[in-house]
Amino acid sequence: MNNNDIQYLNEISYSYWKAQVLFVAVELDLFTLIEGKGKSCKTVTKTLRTNLRATEMFLNALVSLGLLSKVNGIYKNTAISNSYLVRNRSLYQGDRIHHFHNLWDYWSRLGVAVKTGKPTAYDDAEEEVDEHSLREFIKAMHNIGIVQAGEVCRKLHLRKYHRLLDLGGGQGTYAIKFVEKNPKMRAVVFDLPDVIKITKEHIKKSGMKGQVVTKSGDCLKDDFGKELYDIVFISNLLHIYKPNENQKILKKCWDSLSEKGIVVIQEFILNSAKTKPVFGTLFSLNMLIGTSGGSSYTGVEMRNWLKKTGFKKIKKINLNLDSGLIIGHKV
Repeated sequence: MNNNDIQYLNEISYSYWKAQVLFVAVELDLFTLIEGKGKSCKTVTKTLRTNLRATEMFLNALVSLGLLSKVNGIYKNTAISNSYLVRNRSLYQGDRIHHFHNLWDYWSRLGVAVKTGKPTAYDDAEEEVDEHSLREFIKAMHNIGIVQAGEVCRKLHLRKYHRLLDLGGGQGTYAIKFVEKNPKMRAVVFDLPDVIKITKEHIKKSGMKGQVVTKSGDCLKDDFGKELYDIVFISNLLHIYKPNENQKILKKCWDSLSEKGIVVIQEFILNSAKTKPVFGTLFSLNMLIGTSGGSSYTGVEMRNWLKKTGFKKIKKINLNLDSGLIIGHKV
C-alpha cells in the first residue's frame, strides 16, 4: 500500500470542499470585511448575520487553507487574500472565482457530456442574453486579463505597433493596457454587440476614449472593418470554436493586417499529446460542457492553421498561468 497514492486520490476527491469554502468566502465578501486590523468571530458573525458556531468553523477552515491567519481570536487576511480577494484592489480575482462558482452545476453534468459529446451547460443556445450573467462573465475575464496584460506587453515589445485590433476583446482590458504602455497606439476592440455595451463603459472609465474605440459584430460572420492593422490580438477566443471555424477567423485576420502585420494568439496551449498542462486539459472539458465544438488546442494545431492561412516566422512565447502566445507574421 502506498499512502502517498491514497493521499493523492483523497486530495483530488475532496478538492471541491476547498473550492466551496473559497466560493462562499468570496460570495460573502469576507476578505473585504476583515481587511486591515482583522475581526473577531463574533464581529464577523454580527456583520454577516451568520451563525456563530458555523462561522467559527468556516473561518478556521480558511485559516487552514492559508487565506486567513488567527492570533488571539482575531482573524486577519494573509498576503494572498489581501492582494487578490479584497474588492476594489487592482488585482482583485473575486469575479473570476465567482465565475468558477457559476460553473459548478454545469460541471456536475460532465458525465452526460462525456456520454453524448454534446454541451450540457445551456438548454437553449438561442436564448436571449442575460445581461447580469454576461456582466459577471466579462468581469471574470477582466480579473485574469489585468494580471496577464502586463506580461504580454513586455513579451510583445508593443512600441513598434500603432494600430491594434483586439478581437473578442471583452471590456477592453488588453487594449487599454497596451495603449497605456504605448501612447502612440490606437486600438479597436471587436466583440458581440451586447459585450460592446460593457466595453464602452469601461473605456470611458479608463480615460482612453478616442484612443480605444469599439466595433461590434460576430467574428465568424462580420468583417473587422476597412482599416488595416499592425497587430491583431486574439486572447482566449479560439478555444470556443471548431478548427475549421478558427481557420476562417485567422483568414479574416490576415485580410485585416497591413503588409508587415502580425497576429498574436493567446491560449491555454496543450502539448502534442494533449495531456499537459493540467489546467489546459480540464479547460477542454469546460469547452465540452459549454460549447458545440470548442476545445483547448495544441501549439502544433495553431501553427498549422497559421501556415495554411499564409503566416510565416511562427513562434511560441510561454507565459505564466498556463498560457502562451503563438505569433505569426504576414511577411
